[in-house]
Amino acid sequence: MNDMKTVTVTAHSGSMGLPDNSIEAMEAGILAGASIVEFDLRFLPDGAPILSHDDPADAAVGLADAFALLQKYPGVCANVDVKDPCGLDAVVPLAKQMGVLDRLFYTGVGENWVTTVKEKSPEIPYYLNADVPESDDAPENTTQAEAYALLAEKTKRLGAVGINIHHSHLNAALLRAFREAGLPVSVWTVNKPEDIARITALRPDNITTRRPDLVLAALGR
Repeated sequence: MNDMKTVTVTAHSGSMGLPDNSIEAMEAGILAGASIVEFDLRFLPDGAPILSHDDPADAAVGLADAFALLQKYPGVCANVDVKDPCGLDAVVPLAKQMGVLDRLFYTGVGENWVTTVKEKSPEIPYYLNADVPESDDAPENTTQAEAYALLAEKTKRLGAVGINIHHSHLNAALLRAFREAGLPVSVWTVNKPEDIARITALRPDNITTRRPDLVLAALGR
């Protein structure tokens, strides 16, 4: 996603106060300065890929429409948050057809979905959504720092390119462990001013937010 020096900013699917998983929200996020847009992916009963967080609906935006937006903004990538992995084999052919395959990556991928994601979309990299050990629940005889290092090793072993976690789990020790492993850390969803201040000070590799304008301002960009 980046070279681990520059913090990228991802516009949440409901960026800038607009409806989630709408083209309007994604475009507003891009115009606010985000270099990545996020949307949720599900599939209709007939296998058609659509943008939806919960149960799929016929009125939802189609994945092809989201890819068309990427065509309009060549420098923008897409964080495809997988809500159902079963239909993922439809994504790569469509992305190739529309020329956006090299700008996609998956999030929402838990350990139990890794095999399915690899089988159905081997060309698309993915970030692991994993449980982050806290100081009081690290494995016996393991320090918190060691637990973070083990999580980084697991992330690599599963073939993920990095980790995607809720911002409340982010701290300097976790970042250090993943930096040492050469893996990026992405956090979601940072909206409140106090959270923006804390997270931008820590400087993870990516910040997903409904207010990319505020996050970019806090980063001095």
